[in-house]
Amino acid sequence: MPLFLNEVWLGDIKPELIEEAVTFFGNLSVGTKPDNLPPDLRMIAGPWLSAEEAKVMFIFEIDDPSTMFDAYAERVVSGLFARRKLTLLSGWDQMKAYTDRVTDSVANA
Repeated sequence: MPLFLNEVWLGDIKPELIEEAVTFFGNLSVGTKPDNLPPDLRMIAGPWLSAEEAKVMFIFEIDDPSTMFDAYAERVVSGLFARRKLTLLSGWDQMKAYTDRVTDSVANA
């Protein structure tokens, strides 16, 4: 299943928002998630809090991240999330296989 780095910037930093974030990400880290998150979503690593900005990061696996739209939008509207960035993660072996293919095609040209 594909792995993603999820960087989530928190909304207004208020005590109740921080408490909500701690509860939400703490529950997600142990496999407890709201009903509007897809059943195949699984946190693999994290969560981690940035020391420089109001941002939480974690790695999760899911077949289709577009199925998380409703859950994400709900948290933006509630003020918990300000924005996020999803990055698809690929294993180093995939990079090695790619460079081998490119090197072979250049050598055979």
